[in-house]
Amino acid sequence: MTPDGLDAPRGAAAAPAEAHDADAQPILNVSRRAFLLGLGAGALVLAVAPALAADPPRRYGGDGMPGGLKDDPRLFVAIAADGTVTILNHRAEMGQGVRTSVPMIIADELEADWARVQVRQAPGDEARYGNQNTDGSRSIRHNFEPLRRAGAAARQMLIAAAAASWKVPAAEIVAEQHVLTHAGSGRRAGYGEFAAAAAALSVPSGEALKLKQPAQFRYIGKGRIGGIDNRDIVSGKAQYGIDTRVPGMVYAVVARPPVYGGRVKHHDAAAALKVPGVLKVVPLDGAPIPSAFFPLGGVAVVAENTWAAIEGRKALQIEWDHGPNAGYDSQRYRAALETASRAEGQLVYERGATYAELARAERKIAVEYYVPHLAHAPMEPPARSCAPMPTAPRPGPACRRRRPRATCWPAC
Repeated sequence: MTPDGLDAPRGAAAAPAEAHDADAQPILNVSRRAFLLGLGAGALVLAVAPALAADPPRRYGGDGMPGGLKDDPRLFVAIAADGTVTILNHRAEMGQGVRTSVPMIIADELEADWARVQVRQAPGDEARYGNQNTDGSRSIRHNFEPLRRAGAAARQMLIAAAAASWKVPAAEIVAEQHVLTHAGSGRRAGYGEFAAAAAALSVPSGEALKLKQPAQFRYIGKGRIGGIDNRDIVSGKAQYGIDTRVPGMVYAVVARPPVYGGRVKHHDAAAALKVPGVLKVVPLDGAPIPSAFFPLGGVAVVAENTWAAIEGRKALQIEWDHGPNAGYDSQRYRAALETASRAEGQLVYERGATYAELARAERKIAVEYYVPHLAHAPMEPPARSCAPMPTAPRPGPACRRRRPRATCWPAC
């Protein structure tokens, strides 16, 4: 076993053990020492000296987010002696298919046979794996190029290892579908044969990488690969956040403010506490608006089971202060939007002579589109699991701000 509980692929060397993280989840994970091609003691550690300038260069996109972007193949790829390729997915699967798309990008550049690829989920650790904030439809937008570089680097390391063994130029070796081939000598070998040797090599620099041309993509954009979790989902085997079960577990549901920005003015828990199975009622402070990703507050009912928690919530007597949006009216808001959109705006950027061309047009079409408020919410109720810890854990996933002696993880 590797330090964080991932079964090492057959023939792969495990990395030296390190202290077990309090954040480790009871699922198959890969640690910071996740290895490329069975990488063990021969890891190349890269460090960058801090800049001396007072103002660091401004970063954008994924590079500007906490943790930045990572493209080191040793974080994402492991190849066993039998050729099994294990690819790490460092983004949260929330129904968008990222557990398929992230490995697919790496596998394409690696020229791995998808039938011999297995996927493992990374724990939350942005210092190791780069930014893991899975929202805003940006997992692939931000990580597409870094993941391609990781796959291409692993492929070139395999080629370099084969070239050294066969004593031929690396440029004469082709990697295709898990096989390295040198046409001139007729030599062929599977990826597993050179996994250990490749692991001892330095990771190629960005300038030395040879990425595929789009026309060479085998998986990306081809629609040939189904979601890796599809079979489990349709057969009922998939485990969702709300399926989490641990010994001694209790359950909580929250009565949220009916108006965004509202708060609890007064609550009476007497009737709720009489519901069989209800253990406790806890008022929760909400974040000030705009609350962004922070909770909205309300009253939580803790119980021995979900049914008791839900029935207890129904029995709560709550008086709400609806806050600054108490008088909000969607029709008035729409009228305000229409008025603002029809008024003359401030010109920020102009390219070409749009208005002059429109004035000369013989036929003009004017159409207004309006989209009402939409609930940006998943089909599955959001869920989170928390486990009491004997000592206060390090800062990590949200929820620790309010429970300093609990370790929490999103149950997605």
